Amino acid sequence: MPGRYFAKSMRVEDLLRRVAAEAPHSRAAWYDGQELLYGELDKASDLLAEYLQKHLPPSARCAILCDNSLEYCVWFFGILKARMAVVPLDTSLSADSLATILTDCQAELLCAQLKFRRKLPLLLDNAISISAVITDSPLSYSSRTVSHITLNEIVGPIGSSSADAKHNSGMFRPLTLNDLGADRADDSLAAIFYTSGSTGAGKGVMLSHKNLVSNTIATVEYLKLTSADSVMVILPFYYIYGNSLLLTHVAAGGTCVIDNRFLYPEVVLDTMEQQEVTGFSGVPSNFQILLGNSTFTARKLAHLRYFTQAGGAMATETIRRLMKGFPSKEIYIMYGQTEASPRVSWLPPERLAEKIGSVGIPVPGVRVIVADESGNEVPGGETGEIVVDGDNVMIGYWNQPDENRAVLKDGMLHTGDLAKRDSDGYIYIVGRKKEIIKVGGNRVSVKEVEDCLLAHDKVLEATVIGVPDPLLGETVKAVVVLRPNMTADAKEFVLHCKQRLADFKVPKIISFVDALPKYQSGKVNKLQLKQEHSGQ
Repeated sequence: MPGRYFAKSMRVEDLLRRVAAEAPHSRAAWYDGQELLYGELDKASDLLAEYLQKHLPPSARCAILCDNSLEYCVWFFGILKARMAVVPLDTSLSADSLATILTDCQAELLCAQLKFRRKLPLLLDNAISISAVITDSPLSYSSRTVSHITLNEIVGPIGSSSADAKHNSGMFRPLTLNDLGADRADDSLAAIFYTSGSTGAGKGVMLSHKNLVSNTIATVEYLKLTSADSVMVILPFYYIYGNSLLLTHVAAGGTCVIDNRFLYPEVVLDTMEQQEVTGFSGVPSNFQILLGNSTFTARKLAHLRYFTQAGGAMATETIRRLMKGFPSKEIYIMYGQTEASPRVSWLPPERLAEKIGSVGIPVPGVRVIVADESGNEVPGGETGEIVVDGDNVMIGYWNQPDENRAVLKDGMLHTGDLAKRDSDGYIYIVGRKKEIIKVGGNRVSVKEVEDCLLAHDKVLEATVIGVPDPLLGETVKAVVVLRPNMTADAKEFVLHCKQRLADFKVPKIISFVDALPKYQSGKVNKLQLKQEHSGQ
């Protein structure tokens, strides 16, 4: 029975304990020629938990500053086993920004890779709540107030040379939502994920064990994951989508194959083939780059079963190209938010061709309504805000009561995303409330204009922002990345858009750039774009 592995209430780390008890020699993760078995991960995280409980107060916040790696997995589960809260940190942030996060959540422990040592002195000087640091290698940093030890000193060597076997046995039974009874959900804080702050300062999203476990198991169900599955992990674990890849594959007893080199797509594709992965997960820009600037569709990828896409709406033209390139693979289009742990909806692959452009139906155990300003559900075909109800809805934002009141009403999450439903109940994203450009008296959906631009065969990537206009208040600006060896001028794209959009939606300004600024998650950094282009 599943309950034999769990305490009174199921917690995230229990997902690991269950697999380690039944399949200790199965592979949990692979990275750079090294593998970590479930039994090894369970033992190492137990040792770390014992150390933390001796040296830190109960319920401490413990931050991780680390690229995807075997060490990250040990830190993540060890902190949870110590009954403390994980705070994954965006490794691309400056020392000042990281210190702001650590100070905000009053973190007491920092687990860090030595590759970020240049950030540590300034970070630790400013984040005065930190009392201890654990690094992956010895650190030459002295402080009277901050203790230091290496992970190796606590748990011993991590990982071993990769064996020939690339897949675990498919006999391990994944959990289902039926395994979660009323008393099997722990409401305590598990993690604080800080949002990227694409529309302003980031917020600390508090997720409970119940939030993460319920959403993880629901995702395992609709993806039909088993212990024979392995996923190509290019998304950072500090990003909620990347974290979901880690948790779903641990829950299923599968394998995370980690490669942090997406700047070199061919290298990642080589890893996919060599490790015989069964799944690939990415945000829209990942697919645009693979389809437009690599040998992606020429590869056989014989063992690949499915793709998943989330992290923003993907243009229908990109979806069609993916379908054409891989007609025999399952393609899961998904929608979610960090505040929803993260998954809200999914589009069954067998309905993709029929419902292209849709983000599908609610994931198991989640209720979604499309509501008007008063919170009442709008009729099918009409636009409203996506409102989410379920065990996946966050506890709230850390230390942000005003923000909580704005998005959490009667326990339901008001996402800020605008959508409509068709006659079958399938959800179609229209845009974000904050990504509607007001041109004179007209409202322009950023997504609609971006989809139009991405349908042009010379476009690799495109994004749209609103910039100040003295007459209209705002006007539409497009920032475009062309495919390799392509040339074009603004007039060509204005004509392309005029043939497909109302005049007020056509970009009045088009800039060509070599690359769009992105967060490490792969999402476009629109805040930076607006800062750079608002005066043009």
